[in-house]
Amino acid sequence: MESIKKKKERIRKIYDPNSIALYSLFSPEETEKIRTRIEEAYRTLVYDENRREYDLTLRDYLDLPAQERAAPRPPAVPDPAYQRREVPMTTTPAPVPPASSLEPRVVPHAPPTPTVPSTIEPLPPHVGECTGLVLRMLREKRQLTVQNMADITKLSTRYIDAIENEAFAKLPARPYLRGFLALYAKAIAYAPERIVNEYMKRYEAVMNLPKK
Repeated sequence: MESIKKKKERIRKIYDPNSIALYSLFSPEETEKIRTRIEEAYRTLVYDENRREYDLTLRDYLDLPAQERAAPRPPAVPDPAYQRREVPMTTTPAPVPPASSLEPRVVPHAPPTPTVPSTIEPLPPHVGECTGLVLRMLREKRQLTVQNMADITKLSTRYIDAIENEAFAKLPARPYLRGFLALYAKAIAYAPERIVNEYMKRYEAVMNLPKK
């Protein structure tokens, strides 16, 4: 019963006389007739006596010959008092964007990764010990960014930063670090053996590790 009541209220809201959606479809008189029929249908479903009367009427209809039940209904006579009304504009049309904003946007392409020599070169003569700062200077000499190095070596940028800043506590264990340094040296194409050995000496001294 409560479900029927809720459905009735929902349908009545749809056919509310103040609904803008119905303004151009039905006249006020037609809307009121529809709402009256909704109320009658509700009372038929809710009250037992009304339901029994409706069932008897329906049974009588079903007892009619098929030809009479299938006969088309006469067309509805339009209400002369009803006149179709146009729904007024309630919103302001969106402004047309300027032609310049409709032009296709050009997305800049990422600069290509700088190329490094295909052959390994010796360290420049002025390089003394291979410190983290020296490695950074050699990388910049090849015009490689930290991200370029990460793309080439497949190492995380945080490890590359840790190597160049000599943040030894953030670097992995000794066997892994040797491999990282070899990848770094090959990426910048400078003396991998010397870079690995000299950098590892600094690492072992700071971390107080026994030499191997």
